[in-house]
Amino acid sequence: MGRAARPGPPQVSEPRELRERLVTELRAADALHDDRVAAALADVPRHKFLPGIDPSRAYADDAVVTKVDADGRPISSSSQPAIMALMLEQLGVEPGHRVLEIGAGTGYNAALLAHLAGGPGEVTTLDLDDDIVAAAREHLAACGFGEVRVVRADGGNGWPPGAPYDRIIATVGAWDIAPAWVGQLARRGRLVLPLALRAGIQYSIAFEQAGDHLDSVSVLPCGFMRLRGAFAGPETIVPLGSRTGILAETDPRPAGAEDLESLLAQPGRVISAGVRVTPMDLYGGLGLWLAAREPGLGRLSAFGVASPGQGAPDPDPATASGRPGMGMVASAHGCAALVPMSDPGGTDRAGLRTAFEIGACPFGSEGPELAARLAGHVRGWDAAGRPSLAGLRVSAYPAGAGPPGAQRGAVIDKQHTRLVLAWPDAGLSPG
Repeated sequence: MGRAARPGPPQVSEPRELRERLVTELRAADALHDDRVAAALADVPRHKFLPGIDPSRAYADDAVVTKVDADGRPISSSSQPAIMALMLEQLGVEPGHRVLEIGAGTGYNAALLAHLAGGPGEVTTLDLDDDIVAAAREHLAACGFGEVRVVRADGGNGWPPGAPYDRIIATVGAWDIAPAWVGQLARRGRLVLPLALRAGIQYSIAFEQAGDHLDSVSVLPCGFMRLRGAFAGPETIVPLGSRTGILAETDPRPAGAEDLESLLAQPGRVISAGVRVTPMDLYGGLGLWLAAREPGLGRLSAFGVASPGQGAPDPDPATASGRPGMGMVASAHGCAALVPMSDPGGTDRAGLRTAFEIGACPFGSEGPELAARLAGHVRGWDAAGRPSLAGLRVSAYPAGAGPPGAQRGAVIDKQHTRLVLAWPDAGLSPG
């Protein structure tokens, strides 16, 4: 029996209607809850910050790349409206606040910040490149936000002339918390930034001061282009012929792409963890668990993964397209990577990604030991009740400091910061 087609959403073309539709869609997707943030999104014309882009695309819930480097890698964009809305809610800008933004981009987010801070507030936004700064300044002035201060500066140094700030937000991915951001934050201020823990996996964390350190008040998954300049992180992008592996903070590690590619040509027998996970688990609870337990954790993207039912890496990397990057660990003579033991690409009736069995594939002579260790971590996470982002607390101390008796496994050391991860409501730390 045939079924009548459901009518799609009404076609609209006027920018105001497109903005209102975007707000409705973000609310339906549970990415927008605050009425003041909704009003800013409905009022600020994003399409004017994206000249040359069709308004219907400008008001889609998508990031728009606006600049690439000499190698074609994106280095500036207008972020996805859903994550912008969520981070603005994390930030909690109030009328009259002094706000600092790291990463001006098109100027659109600075306009949203100015809308929230109101006439009595002050917004300063920083970027590294002259052309980005000039364009953002022009866009802001044309849309009635000429009072926003747009400065060419290395965002890792903050902007001392405007300090202290009630709110500081980074719209680029940071590997560490720059000391200037903490030093320029007002006593009851809030800092929101996409922070990479390990393996390039980022979380948008809202921090507030708690005595001698910062404590998180909310944590959300996210993904942003990385901070450039003096405070850029040590993440290494290793080309693998036609493939690209992202090897983040793996030490010791193969010296270069040839070593890594040679190791990946020596797969062993996959060790099943006997645990089923979803893609969100990889970026949420399990990813955090591995980050806290494995100082040498890295991640491979666009890497051939296990074919359905085979329990071995697929030799054709093209089949990995669209699948989640997997955690890996490496040593001087081997590495091991998490791989799906069954097809991770399915969805349920609601359109959500279904769970798949996960294992660890060894490569090279030391691979089996590393694979067994990875699989053991997965089982440990499952046995601990599969702790997730819910209830997670991230505390940020100056490098070398921290609470007495902090378990080593729950600590992630950066250059300027020691991060301590815990799930206090569940009585858990991953150590």
